[in-house]
Amino acid sequence: MDMTPSPPVTRFSRGRLIGALLIALLIAGTLANAARKSDFDVALLRDAFVADAGINASLPQEVVDARALLQRHPLDEGSVLSLGQGLRDDTLLQQRMWEALFPQRFSDADTRMRILRAADPVAATCTLIERSGDVILADCA
Repeated sequence: MDMTPSPPVTRFSRGRLIGALLIALLIAGTLANAARKSDFDVALLRDAFVADAGINASLPQEVVDARALLQRHPLDEGSVLSLGQGLRDDTLLQQRMWEALFPQRFSDADTRMRILRAADPVAATCTLIERSGDVILADCA
């Protein structure tokens, strides 16, 4: 066991320690003040890290509805889905469908399983699986 005394704390090292502590307190106080002024809410922060956070606000309603339909009625692995004419014509909407419904595969050709607008004339010839908003999931065998 080493019995050598530790070196005394010098004024210089004590001053650096006190300075670092004051800076840490100043930063903590600034962050707390900013959080108070910005109506910081821990629940909202926690919600930001949920997998689907903001999906309803950031995607077109048709995409949100189609996503909900496919979550309730998942298709067999490897099955291909096509979009009805009204959804296919809008290239932005089509792209958002592909992104939000990934890993679902899509085909430009008409397939048996389709996502259609409710007013799509093809919907009358298909078997309705479920409707959500203005979008329907249909079996057009």
